[in-house]
Amino acid sequence: MLRRELAGIALILFALFLAGSLAMEGAALLGAQTGGLRTNFGWMGALLASPMAGTLGWPAAALIPVALTAHALRLFGRLDQHTDRSWMVFLLGMVAVVPVALGLAEGGLRDPSALSGVWGSMAAFYLLRFAGSAGAWIIVILSVSALMAATLSWNPVRAVVGTSARRGAEPGDNAEGVDGTADGGALSRPRTAGQWPPEPTPEEMPAIDTGLMSDAPGRGEKAKRDKKSKAELAADHDSRIAAAIDSTGARTGDANDDDLPSPDLLTSPPARNVDHGNRELDAMGIKLMDALRTFRVEGTLTGRTTGPVVTQFEIEPAAGVKVRQFASLANDLALAMRAPSIRVVAPIPGKGAVGVEVPNPTSEMVAFREMLESRDYQKMPAALPIALGKDLEGRPVIADLAKMPHLLIAGATGSGKSVCINTLITSLIYRHTPKTLRLLMVDPKMVELSVYNVLPHLRHKVVTDNRDAAAVLKWAVLEMQDRYELLAANGARNIQDFNRKVHDGAALKTPKRADVAFENTEYTGGVLPYIVLIIDELADLMMTVQAEIETPLAMLAQKARAIGIHIILATQRPSVNVLTGLIKANFASRIAFRVASQIDSRTILDGIGAESLLGNGDMLFVPPGRSEPSRLQGAFISSEDTERLAQWYEDRKTSRRAAAESKGLFLEEPKEADILETIRKKEAEDALGGGDGDGAEEGDRDKLFREAAEIVIQHQQGSTSLLQRRLKVGYGRAARIIDQLHAAGILGPPDGSRPRDVLAGLDDLDRICGPRA
Repeated sequence: MLRRELAGIALILFALFLAGSLAMEGAALLGAQTGGLRTNFGWMGALLASPMAGTLGWPAAALIPVALTAHALRLFGRLDQHTDRSWMVFLLGMVAVVPVALGLAEGGLRDPSALSGVWGSMAAFYLLRFAGSAGAWIIVILSVSALMAATLSWNPVRAVVGTSARRGAEPGDNAEGVDGTADGGALSRPRTAGQWPPEPTPEEMPAIDTGLMSDAPGRGEKAKRDKKSKAELAADHDSRIAAAIDSTGARTGDANDDDLPSPDLLTSPPARNVDHGNRELDAMGIKLMDALRTFRVEGTLTGRTTGPVVTQFEIEPAAGVKVRQFASLANDLALAMRAPSIRVVAPIPGKGAVGVEVPNPTSEMVAFREMLESRDYQKMPAALPIALGKDLEGRPVIADLAKMPHLLIAGATGSGKSVCINTLITSLIYRHTPKTLRLLMVDPKMVELSVYNVLPHLRHKVVTDNRDAAAVLKWAVLEMQDRYELLAANGARNIQDFNRKVHDGAALKTPKRADVAFENTEYTGGVLPYIVLIIDELADLMMTVQAEIETPLAMLAQKARAIGIHIILATQRPSVNVLTGLIKANFASRIAFRVASQIDSRTILDGIGAESLLGNGDMLFVPPGRSEPSRLQGAFISSEDTERLAQWYEDRKTSRRAAAESKGLFLEEPKEADILETIRKKEAEDALGGGDGDGAEEGDRDKLFREAAEIVIQHQQGSTSLLQRRLKVGYGRAARIIDQLHAAGILGPPDGSRPRDVLAGLDDLDRICGPRA
């Protein structure tokens, strides 16, 4: 640290020496009487200043000491590496541009002058001959603008145009701007860190672009529209939404249709008027370093990365400073920075620095439509792409659910968990039709996913009953087993191999079954669709039907990847009794929103950090194959967008049915076996068991009858709850087995809430159940 400060002092002294020499050289070139002042800098000053001033002119040469001073401030820790590099490039670029501008101002004289130097005079002379006076000045102005935009992230041309547009707008104008969003509307206002944008009113919402250029209003129409009342604007907004839906023409949401919804159904992204200025971020970096020095933690600010919501400052610890000192100061730094919370990444993976993530002064909303229209989503060759949000560098993050292959989501109320589930569902249905994707949704809260009941992708209506949820999981296990048998019969290793054979027209066969007289039959079922099971609140299921869902969940998580069944689990209470070891071990990919404590963070992430998030979509994402989480800002999709998308599917289905009826045709819905009825039938068949002993009801005994008899005899008591725990069966099946044990004389009659008495011993089982096979 001392070595860097000494180097900074030496650099500042050299910059002052060079500046003084250039000042005296410039005065001499202009003909001023400098007297003894020029000689005070000696022959060394003249040797440095004379070539610079003669080549570049003394005004441009004077920028070189300024650049050296900026670099010296970087050595003192007053500027980070990114800002220092930006200013250095900008000043050196201006060293080349300023002489040309001064040469043009002098009229493009070929002879060098004190202001423009040899470079400026010659460049101006040839530029005037090539482009003329007006063209030369335009080239210089555009060069300066491009240099400022590339280095300082500030475009003077855009600033001038934006100022003129704002001055020309009427005070009450709320019509569309150039970017298609309402000027001054709720969607275009920057929000403070940690706030979710307010729901836009109809007059403030951006109009949905139908993609038809002929619909764009002219100047006269816009002038009339500007005078509309708010009620008229709201009515106009509703009509444009309807036009966007109708513009899809013959698109339908029916299971027999291959069309996908248009992104025009979603709200347009807000205007990008949130600018995290370098000056504000520089001030935050300086304040952060001052706070660290207050706690006697020395380091050097080496860079920063700015995202939509937070900025990560990279700090290289000084010699002898331990990394854990930074982590222990998270709360103290949040107090010093007056931030809601600060997350410390110690160290940053792959870098020799500690990351301190500080909320931005103004945060930026990540619109889901922007993610949907991004090149990353459009071009990603993923089987099940899901748009998550933007990372710390502002880049879209698109993951493939098929490679995860399952996802675990946790977060407190209001942290953005439900919005995330909506974006995941929307990402999938924007890429897949019902022929290639089927959805199963479990919503114990009964209000979060009910809007999706109209989706043709649903294999079953949204399940809201906990016992029905257990049946859905059991059906998924049966489907997994059937698919594996189908793949094995056709020599396919996974669902991709099987579907490729279907597309290639290969001869496929169904698996051999015991209840079929002939060996194999020809398979005519088409491609196997992916199945995504979404459970919105796992905690409620674990409290009521844990014994019935934990084992199927583990089986699916372990084996279902190859045959295209994937699970998304979400919970707002990530405690150890909800996320048991059996579940966590099979869900490697996880998303953590803000949680209440470090204990909850360790439960979901196996580490701390989620308790320091800001909420409202701020998340930590653990991708497959990695242990360190990445911080993202989740994409936002409003409830209005979700309802509009659901309405599109419903309207297309209705219009398709009406079109068929107008032609005298009957639109037959595809018939699929009801999941709940299938499971009830399967359970009834499994409950019927055979015995070789005497008794009129032996043929109706459960297959687990003998095992249950051994359990109650060993425990010398019989109860339904005992059989549920030991046999891992549901309440109904356990109760039937208890009745069968009573009918066989093994258990006595019920005695209120007390367990039943055991009337037989192990020696009696062969007589009652028959000899063991």
